[in-house]
Amino acid sequence: MHRSLRIAAAAGLLLSPVLAFAAEGTFDRRLDVHGSVVLTVDTGSGYIHLSPGPDSMVHIVGHVHAGENKLFGIAWGANDGTPEERVKKVVGNPPVQQTGDTIRVGKQQHVQNVSIDYEITTPRNTQVELNSGSGDIRANGVVGAFKAETGSGSIDASGVGGYISLETGSGNIRADLANGHDVKAQTGSGSIHLGNVQGSLKADTGSGDVEVSGQPTAPWRVETGSGSINLTTGNARFTLDAETGSGSIHSDPPMTTHGSQERHHVTGDINGGGPNVHLETGSGSIAIH
Repeated sequence: MHRSLRIAAAAGLLLSPVLAFAAEGTFDRRLDVHGSVVLTVDTGSGYIHLSPGPDSMVHIVGHVHAGENKLFGIAWGANDGTPEERVKKVVGNPPVQQTGDTIRVGKQQHVQNVSIDYEITTPRNTQVELNSGSGDIRANGVVGAFKAETGSGSIDASGVGGYISLETGSGNIRADLANGHDVKAQTGSGSIHLGNVQGSLKADTGSGDVEVSGQPTAPWRVETGSGSINLTTGNARFTLDAETGSGSIHSDPPMTTHGSQERHHVTGDINGGGPNVHLETGSGSIAIH
């Protein structure tokens, strides 16, 4: 999975046209809502910033950019119209749809060769799915189920809760969770920092350090191809299976080991044992605090 994500990201950088923004515009939509909101946002290229707002409204601001399209110095895509025409089409007919308390942003965009950055406020009790082909995702203060995915860019989330899924082809992931249970974080290349994880966890990076704090009340699986792993679990009880190709393994909490131990592979019960916690790095140290 990670290898394919890295290849796709690299191919996109090689084949994407060079866009020198020649035209820009902004649209602003305010949508009334009356219950638990379901919000989906898609942008082919652009950042997504999400923050909490009034319980009765979703506020969407889209920053639209278009440029003269060139591939290897040759203009292409003339049939799409001029940059000004493309921006005008999007601003005049924003890609926003509402059905009751379900809102979809970006999926029905028909104008090609534009990028849109989104700044959105939504009620705290919102189920969220954010997708960007290339761009950073930043969110805070929403406590419904939360999913964020970008082909290339960082993900930074704070105060989010519920089921959490964070994925980037290339970029760092940082999340300080309000009540995150059943957490998934994956990057092809980049570091992962997760705070206040409760319940199950799957964290995976092709190359980068992983730092996690929380309570493993359900199984955890943390892997990195190259980088250190650091857990802060306090007095939590769990059963450890830790393995490193090259590096040390250390636990501050008391551990009762199982059977024969190898230098780079340790199994045992932390604070008496509990849910399984599997830690694995190809090259790097493992530490539990």
